[in-house]
Amino acid sequence: MKAITATLLLSVSFVVCAAQPEPATAPKVAETAAPALPPGMKQYWFVMLKKGAKRDHPAEEARALQAGHMANIQTYADKGLLQIAGPFMDDGDWRGIFILDVPDRTGAEAMCNDDPAVKAGRLVCEIHPWLSQKGAALK
Repeated sequence: MKAITATLLLSVSFVVCAAQPEPATAPKVAETAAPALPPGMKQYWFVMLKKGAKRDHPAEEARALQAGHMANIQTYADKGLLQIAGPFMDDGDWRGIFILDVPDRTGAEAMCNDDPAVKAGRLVCEIHPWLSQKGAALK
């Protein structure tokens, strides 16, 4: 179990450290799940939620957007599509993460674009395919 936890934490650390904004001319990452995965592995979609360009909402509107964001998270968790979500505790540009269990990038993009905070420009999503051991869990 410690090996699974260590592998999961190492994988997340690598993805977080390696995450760089993609230039407009960068080749697009595969649109669908990897065709051949290593034994015992499963592909998920890692979403980095970052500060969007529009952060000047009045306090009441910002609270309503956050409430909608949290309700959206709960809806996807209840459907089994969201495996883990959480905020970062500092005030940097990275605001939080999702790990989504959907078949392809299109599904991950649709989930992100459905979020009220993303729609309002308060957050933007950076999406990457991500592998983890089947059944891995944070402890």
